[in-house]
Amino acid sequence: MQAAVGEMQLQVMSLRREADDVLSLRLADPCGARLPAFTPGAHIALRLGEGLVRQYSLCNGPDEDGTYLIAVKREARSRGGSAAVHRLAQGDVVAATLPVNAFAVDWSAPHLVLLAGGIGITPLLSMALHAMQRGHSFELHYFARSSAHAAFHDLLADAPMAPHVVFHFAIEPEAVSSVLKDLLSSRRAGAHLYVCGPVPFMDEARKIAAGCTNLSAVHWEYFTPPAPAEEARASSAVCTVRLARSGKTLEVPANKSILQVLIENGVTIDSSCMEGLCGLCATRVLEGEPDHRDEVLTDNDRQYGKLMTVCVSRAREGVLVLDL
Repeated sequence: MQAAVGEMQLQVMSLRREADDVLSLRLADPCGARLPAFTPGAHIALRLGEGLVRQYSLCNGPDEDGTYLIAVKREARSRGGSAAVHRLAQGDVVAATLPVNAFAVDWSAPHLVLLAGGIGITPLLSMALHAMQRGHSFELHYFARSSAHAAFHDLLADAPMAPHVVFHFAIEPEAVSSVLKDLLSSRRAGAHLYVCGPVPFMDEARKIAAGCTNLSAVHWEYFTPPAPAEEARASSAVCTVRLARSGKTLEVPANKSILQVLIENGVTIDSSCMEGLCGLCATRVLEGEPDHRDEVLTDNDRQYGKLMTVCVSRAREGVLVLDL
């Protein structure tokens, strides 16, 4: 697929089965050029077909600047993304966005607690590998059904990573809360928590972490929207957006997103997750007050960059003027 302006072409150099239903792909420039740099926690979005764009965390360690490594779980309820990735073969070329990081590590923290559930290991693996090289204090806790379902199990279970890693296998759902309470309440004072995984797992971890005074900060990245985002979407009202460049004024009905209305009116805008998780559709707001409903933009993005994700966020009141 042809890459758009600001994108790149990546070739599948190798594929590897990392766990049940999890495939890793090593991607590189077809001509051998150096890939754009990234920091742990970053993701890229792949264009996998007409209108099919999906984002995947980069798993690389610090010494792998010639390739990007991603790992994708084959989801039974996939909207097409994971199935498309699992159909790729060595030598295939895909278009990809440049790396974006909305889940960056704060290296000023004295200690990192990395908490992964299932395929949520992908960004945390990169964080762990970078922390290892830096000699930064960290620990990684990995919750999965079994070792066969734990991606990168051998890498994490062997030296030099093994002393920093604790696996939590086959824990009954009703027992997860108790394990998380014991784990998080006893961590080193001033530690920063980084959590990624299924929504129920992350929601529970965030709720428990909020009551742990020893944790000085909690960072997270969702793959699917948490329940509050779904509830907010259901309560949406009609809103109005004005496009500064074209002069168009568009009414956005309660049952549609701003992004849907933009596309229906011929406005080209990058998008992927459609759920406020990837940041690909982030658009500059020139006037008006957005009702932010995403899980990706930082407070600085919203306040100083004046950005909003048009796939889920709306106008709080009045008219939004967008830089489109």
